[in-house]
Amino acid sequence: MNWSDSAATAFGVLLTIGLAGLVLVVMDFFGGPTREAEQPAQVVAGQGHRNRHWRTEQAGGQAQPKLRRLESKAEARARGQAAEAEAVAAELRARAGAAEAEALAAEAGILAAQAEALAAQARAQAEAAEAEALAAAARERARVRADAAEAEAEAAEARARGQVGQAEALAAAARERARVRAEAAEAEVEAAEARARAEAAEAEAVAAEARARAAAGEAEALAVEARAQADAAEAEAVAAAARARAAAGEAEAIAAQARERARERAKAAEAEALAAEARARAEAAEAEAVAAEARARAEAAEAEAVAAEARALAIRLRLEAEASGKPLRRPD
Repeated sequence: MNWSDSAATAFGVLLTIGLAGLVLVVMDFFGGPTREAEQPAQVVAGQGHRNRHWRTEQAGGQAQPKLRRLESKAEARARGQAAEAEAVAAELRARAGAAEAEALAAEAGILAAQAEALAAQARAQAEAAEAEALAAAARERARVRADAAEAEAEAAEARARGQVGQAEALAAAARERARVRAEAAEAEVEAAEARARAEAAEAEAVAAEARARAAAGEAEALAVEARAQADAAEAEAVAAAARARAAAGEAEAIAAQARERARERAKAAEAEALAAEARARAEAAEAEAVAAEARARAEAAEAEAVAAEARALAIRLRLEAEASGKPLRRPD
């Protein structure tokens, strides 16, 4: 019970006490004339009795005429009737005062009942106002909870979008690593082709060297033959020596070409080793990207579930707020 209920109850009690006091005062006021009317009636009755006794004594003591006795009797009868009428009038006045006092008491009771009804109505209005205030506070709390849940849902949705963006970034990085891996594979293919070309060049250099050696041996044989026949054909020997020198220069060029091809083959082997290392790194990066993408998908699914739960909570809170926001029925 709050202060408004206490005030209404105190007002009703005070009003009831005041009305009861008013009833007592009215009854006392109207009861006084009744007692005063009863006292003169008793006095008149006593006087009549004394008069009758006195007339009896006078009749016994003196011999009065019959007419005087009749007059005395008539006078006594008239006085008795007057006293009786006065008593009846006093009784009627007393009854009228009692009836009026009873009417005032009934009216006081009605006023007390009305005061109690007003106090009850005031209490009901105070309780209705308090209930309305509590309902408004409940609606405000429900609205605040709904707003908080909606903000949480928006934050969860933003986190989900961020995680989706992160997953897309990870997927883009994975695609970039796949592209690098494809380029590494292409470089490896090119290195294999270069290695095959180097091997072919090496085989060709070996064959050229063999041919050069054969040509050198042949030139040496020719030189020996030319020296043997120097006396007979010096010019032919000189020409043969020139041919031998030319063949030796060609053999040197073939050997230099073979060394160049060997260097290219070494470079190709080194490139192949680098390509294998790059391929291993690309495969590791791809595995890491796949794992990161799986984690991102799991986090995105979890964030989507959290967002769905937050949206469901916001909808439920909004429905509760709308249900609790119905206006209360005031008492009549």
